[in-house]
Amino acid sequence: MTRRWYLPHDRTAKAALASGAVLMLIAALVVVLGPLESSYPAMEMDCDREELFVAGGTDVSLRNQRRALIRQWNEGRFPDGRPHPHATPVEVAESTDQQHSQIKAVQESGSCAYDVLIMDNTWTAQFAEAGYLVALEDVAGLDDFFPAALRTGEWEGEQYAIPFNVDVGLLYNREGVAPPTAWPGLLGSGVAMQLSGYEGLTVNALEAVWNGGGRGLLTGDGRPSEEELRDSVYPALVEMAPYARGALAASRLYGERESIEAFASGTGLMRNWPYVFSALASEPRMRDGDRLRFGVRALPGRTVLGGQNLAVSTHSPNPGLAQELVEFLSGTRSQRLLFSCGGFAPGRYSALGLAPDRRSPAEVEARTCSSLTGEPLGPGEADAPGPVQLAELGRAVVTALARADPRPVTPHYSTFSSTFRDCVQKIFDRAGLDVREFAEAVSASLDGRAASC
Repeated sequence: MTRRWYLPHDRTAKAALASGAVLMLIAALVVVLGPLESSYPAMEMDCDREELFVAGGTDVSLRNQRRALIRQWNEGRFPDGRPHPHATPVEVAESTDQQHSQIKAVQESGSCAYDVLIMDNTWTAQFAEAGYLVALEDVAGLDDFFPAALRTGEWEGEQYAIPFNVDVGLLYNREGVAPPTAWPGLLGSGVAMQLSGYEGLTVNALEAVWNGGGRGLLTGDGRPSEEELRDSVYPALVEMAPYARGALAASRLYGERESIEAFASGTGLMRNWPYVFSALASEPRMRDGDRLRFGVRALPGRTVLGGQNLAVSTHSPNPGLAQELVEFLSGTRSQRLLFSCGGFAPGRYSALGLAPDRRSPAEVEARTCSSLTGEPLGPGEADAPGPVQLAELGRAVVTALARADPRPVTPHYSTFSSTFRDCVQKIFDRAGLDVREFAEAVSASLDGRAASC
């Protein structure tokens, strides 16, 4: 999952953020993240080129670390001394749904506009089956990637994508607020979740299913029967519905940004992704000297395995060079920088000081951003987050990865997701949706057939 906290940056938006404590937090984080370029120069569709174009969503990593990695590639050389071909990031849209439609449209047209694709990890099946991706060969160090994350880049026995960053659901608690240790306690706690009508609702509802009697269903490439949808999935959502109308009612309006705003305003608990930790840790009002005013841990129970993968477009004029760039961006050094400087959870064990045979959360090690970059800190400055705090985040991520399940693997994932969350909203709203309608609609959506509840 990568529907990131977009921070406005023009003068009008900054003026609008001038009032209210929560909005002051958002405004402060604009400074931390840096201004976003509104667009890149229009690309000429010249297929006789060596320049590489990297298509993905808006970079809202701390310090624009994704862009920084591409700049490092541009300044680097191959082992034989040849300079790397220049790479240009193309930020196509903010939301995952818009990214999907825009990148899909370009790939569908056969255009050579993109070489490397930054994709939500649910896209692999659809894009690989449609012939949009090159199968990756001879990628070094595949065993260093978290296995579950690596599998999201597979389709029909081929590796079409490799992890760029992973996402898992984490539980944030404000200072003095005891986090619940079981799923029912979490639902009744008034935790800030993402329950508005976008992919976040699909994710949060799947977690409710897996922790409410439907574990093992609607995940991976297994297909639940209509009976299983009726007997296990539907009841778990019905069980969540009273909370959605009660303790979680405010979350019906929340995406990621709104839930962060609620947490910063005083809501005691928040379910969100790893990137939120570093953003909040960099805000002075969320700190007391070197001590953070909040903590983080894995969600109680199962969580969705989200994240973004890197792939090479079939229509790239330079697929070999594009794969070199993919391996650079997903390499250990890049992954460490993405974590410590950018706030995104890495896809490799080695980026957290671990190995495939040494993967206990207690063994996580993390270096600060300044120690990785070698850039000196100014007088009175300190890395935020520091090494102890980064290790806390790393432990939470590794713990959550052991409880993480992928969303359904299907070339028709977007059809499933839109159908499923429409059904969930009707269950929450007491819209008279019966169990048979639910099971038939969700089952049809997994086959790509138009269906509604």
